[in-house]
Amino acid sequence: MNKILKLLLTLSILLLCRINITFSQEWQHKMLLTDPLEYYQYFAVKESSDGNLMTSAKHFIRASVEEYWYSVSPAVILLSGKGEELARNNFFRPGYCTIGSVHLFERNNCYYLLTSYTPEHSPGSFNHFENYENPPSDGKLVLMKLDDQLNMEECYEHSWPVDTYEDHGGEWEIYPNGFSGNIFLFTAFEEDDNIVGAYWKSVSYDNPSRGNDTLFFFRMNFDGEMLLKKVAKVDVGKGNRYLEEEESANDRGLKTNYFRGDQFVSTDYGYIFYVKGDGAPNNSYLGAGRAMYYDKDFNLLRTRYVKFNNPYHGETIGDFSVCRSNHNTTYLSSQMRSPDNPSGDEDCCLYELDDDIDAESNWIDNINYIHRKTDEWDQPCRSAVDLIDDNSLCYVYELYQGLSDNLDSWIVIEHLNNNFDTISTFYYGIDNGMKEVAYDVLRTKDGGVIIVHGSGSLDIFEDYSLMTKFPASAFGFDNIEEAHANNLHLAVAYPNPGGDVMNIRTGLRNARLQVYDMQGRIIHQQIITDEVTSIDASKWNSGTYIWKLTVNNEQLTVEEGKWIKEL
Repeated sequence: MNKILKLLLTLSILLLCRINITFSQEWQHKMLLTDPLEYYQYFAVKESSDGNLMTSAKHFIRASVEEYWYSVSPAVILLSGKGEELARNNFFRPGYCTIGSVHLFERNNCYYLLTSYTPEHSPGSFNHFENYENPPSDGKLVLMKLDDQLNMEECYEHSWPVDTYEDHGGEWEIYPNGFSGNIFLFTAFEEDDNIVGAYWKSVSYDNPSRGNDTLFFFRMNFDGEMLLKKVAKVDVGKGNRYLEEEESANDRGLKTNYFRGDQFVSTDYGYIFYVKGDGAPNNSYLGAGRAMYYDKDFNLLRTRYVKFNNPYHGETIGDFSVCRSNHNTTYLSSQMRSPDNPSGDEDCCLYELDDDIDAESNWIDNINYIHRKTDEWDQPCRSAVDLIDDNSLCYVYELYQGLSDNLDSWIVIEHLNNNFDTISTFYYGIDNGMKEVAYDVLRTKDGGVIIVHGSGSLDIFEDYSLMTKFPASAFGFDNIEEAHANNLHLAVAYPNPGGDVMNIRTGLRNARLQVYDMQGRIIHQQIITDEVTSIDASKWNSGTYIWKLTVNNEQLTVEEGKWIKEL
């Protein structure tokens, strides 16, 4: 087995595809995800005090192409502020895998990695826990101190027994490590020189149930000492009844599908934990989720309920994340079924929640919200939000034309003010034959924006994990050429090729749209006033058309492109 691992590590140097593309002030770090034996995948990024970029990632490895399952371990990749890779390391453990999040910290010029390990349950994997003489029977919460080359200097561990039952059949086979007993770390952040976080201790999936999952909150210092760990008392949405400590903190469920890392925010008095699901009073369909308020010792203070505006009946918060604002409110980015077409459409949405603990109502008011429409009921859309300054924020999300129909998707980068009014909107990944997935966004100290995203070909099996840096000069109405130089667009025409309808999507308002045939004749023009403008092209001949978007009385062309109508 050691020979196999050494061979794989050697092959990683030769086989792993890493590409750095540098032009203008933008850079892109790109890694291939379809290597037959191993690959790395980004998930989140932080900027360190020296301007380097700490990137939490996961390392996927298998012993041969005959194995179906990759074993996953925590990893970290260090880039310079210019996108040059400085170091990379993964922390593989025989018999263990990592299904939870990987969190990175910087303290006293040292890097720290916090993660969880759980027994590897993928059948047929070289790293399956039963392949060892002393198979692991515990889950671990691990804090590692790393040097500037990401080598581990010290390691602090906390270990607890977990359920190692396996059910080789049915739903369990979909995701063995998610359906098995595990420790799933999903959130952690630095507060008052300590680390605050939360994890689930889950039992193996079986029917009837083998038990219940339990939610833990914890506080630890950077020497790995556990200062406080407590079973979270959780409102289950059944009148005024709360689950006691000896009960489950939540009924059985796959937490790997519920939590992506950012559901826990810090406040002056304690914390707010956002939970997917209804559980609202009187079974009201308005309940999209719950906000549970805790003090600094993780004692539950009260529960309030999140609601969407004009929701689809029974709709709940989906793949969501939260971010605390600078004025004691919370931004929640998620997706939901479209109120306009709930049976066949999905929206990306951003809400600002007035989640004051002292509010009289048990319902949380929406101060602001925006919905950005997709165009096909397809799959959950991911989004992320980060503060730019006291008066604005950056909202990043993915939009699909209909992935099931093999059409392009793109990532949208919006600069919004505190009222969610659009300052600028840019589109990335237009008409490139790729499906785009957004994971994280970071506003850098020099005013640029970094997005962590994935990109997969619609035609061939070729997927990438990417970090793309857009310089500050690319943002703003007066820098259209710079935006274009960085592969950003102010508008997009779709579907392309299309049929009887041509759609123009743009964040601009009061711009003039003109459509020309190949003889240079204007066949359509109008003023753009909405996010999406649909043009009737049913009477147009099949062929290629040129569209142009202008402002300032047609003196400035901000975007133009080709659109093809097919029969």
